[in-house]
Amino acid sequence: MRGWLAGLLLLVAVGGFAQEKGKDYLILEDFSSTPVGQLPQGWKWRDKDAEKPKPYQVEGNAGRRYLAARDTGSSVILGKDIAWDLHTYPILTWCWRVNALPPGGDERFDSTNDSAAGLYMIYTTTWLAVPRQIKYVWSSTLEEGSSGRRNKVARPFFVVVESGDRNLGHWAFEQVDLVADYRRFYEKNPPERSMGLAVLTDANSTRSYAEAFYAELRVWTREAQERGLIEDYCSCYADQGTGQASAPSSQVLPDGK
Repeated sequence: MRGWLAGLLLLVAVGGFAQEKGKDYLILEDFSSTPVGQLPQGWKWRDKDAEKPKPYQVEGNAGRRYLAARDTGSSVILGKDIAWDLHTYPILTWCWRVNALPPGGDERFDSTNDSAAGLYMIYTTTWLAVPRQIKYVWSSTLEEGSSGRRNKVARPFFVVVESGDRNLGHWAFEQVDLVADYRRFYEKNPPERSMGLAVLTDANSTRSYAEAFYAELRVWTREAQERGLIEDYCSCYADQGTGQASAPSSQVLPDGK
């Protein structure tokens, strides 16, 4: 477990805060600051993944950018340190698209633990340096709305927000309540401020292929949700992600990162 946390702390070494957009929501990431064809700026990986190919790169046009992930076995987690007030902005929304599911992927077991798309919410760590985190997944096989946790030490809870091929090849809009989910799994209130986010598209356990795109992560106030201000904004990506991309470029981290 300490290895995961050490990796996580290295992932989030650059630090960051959400970009405020009025009082209703904050933009956590829209990938607009990264040139097309590069790994996303401000995102890091664990030391143990340093020598692996990085199956991620920013794609899209000047107006709309997204993070593309194409994995054939690297299974590299990208993470970003980003802090905001969880109790002021408890509602997380994002867009993602899956073009290829790892066949037989089932997040409950080590032998099939592949997700076409996965978004980690990292809240905090325990006094034993174990991260408290929830992973939202687009699962190949598990039913939408199901949740669980692998029977190993300090594995994240997962929640299935998309399942199978119903929306395959289409951008899907997701909305989750970070405070409610934390209370459900950890049976207490979350900390005041968040610790970070991470993404993982992987196909190593099933020895297959997974392809997914991630776009525009936001957090909203409870009031915005209650007033019906949160709407599906993913239609603006409808014409994105239909072309073939080149392989991700390489990136070297500073020593100790």
